[in-house]
Amino acid sequence: MTVMRSRGATTLIATVYVVLGLALGTVGAFVQAARSQVVGITIPWGLIFVLGLLVLIIRLGVNVTRTRWAGSALFVGWLIATIGFATKTPWSADLIISSGGRQLVYLLVGVVLGSAAASIKAAPGQLSGQLSGQGPVTSSR
Repeated sequence: MTVMRSRGATTLIATVYVVLGLALGTVGAFVQAARSQVVGITIPWGLIFVLGLLVLIIRLGVNVTRTRWAGSALFVGWLIATIGFATKTPWSADLIISSGGRQLVYLLVGVVLGSAAASIKAAPGQLSGQLSGQGPVTSSR
């Protein structure tokens, strides 16, 4: 059973998720460049952290709202911020996300993981029964 929301509530939730995506894209544009060197091997921990956080927050949004549009709204917000920081602006020649190999991985893998995470249905479980007012989901076996 699905939860019925008013149009205003749906618009508010979508706006919150887009703003959250914009914030994640803004912070991620700077954090993704962080790296450490251990025994001569460079570990791009910022890239791994931001991409993992992107997938986690998108899946959390899908599972909490029980709809894929919430994850898609968050992904669109992240994508808008990320593309904005990866392009030159007319008033500045600086790029926040430059054209290196790690940055290309961040953009391409972020798009693939983000769109995949947003398109997978919400996980079945107790949360769905509680949101629809049916109580915990139990097995008949």
